[in-house]
Amino acid sequence: MLICCGNSKTFTEQDNQAYKNLKDLVNSKMFAIDSHTARPMATNALMQLGNTNILGPGNTAASINLIGNSNSLKVKGDTISAFLPYYGEQNFGGGTYGGNHLGIEFNDVPENYQVTFDDQKQRAEIKFRIDDEHRNGEQYNVYITLFKNYNSLISVQSSNRTSIEYSGSVKQIKEDKEAQ
Repeated sequence: MLICCGNSKTFTEQDNQAYKNLKDLVNSKMFAIDSHTARPMATNALMQLGNTNILGPGNTAASINLIGNSNSLKVKGDTISAFLPYYGEQNFGGGTYGGNHLGIEFNDVPENYQVTFDDQKQRAEIKFRIDDEHRNGEQYNVYITLFKNYNSLISVQSSNRTSIEYSGSVKQIKEDKEAQ
């Protein structure tokens, strides 16, 4: 006979309200994520680069502070845009490149956009596929986890580059009245 002990957590009313607010935010499709830390896949080449201290004080090949660096991922209705700095290796090919566009950049309606709410862990999970805006032939699988405390985790898997994760925070975007 197999007996399983569940780890069912009891949530407070404050937890439940925070989770409801997160669900409302995700369902509004009007939010932005600012990342504070990049965590590239730690390959040998990146580890060697990290050992040169070129990444700056306090940074390692596995964790790079992004505070003060421009970055964002925005969901506005059906369109998702992102500008995320990239640290890692290109696997192969990669198509054509547009000038200064070395980061992860997209601004389009994604394919296979899916939202799942995990009520047991009180978090939202979003996944989609989208093409890079400037790098022909590069496509990303993006996985976003949003927590009830408004922390975020973005995982990006590229068709041409090693994977990278970003941790940060999410906030609501107010609609621009002039755009209407």
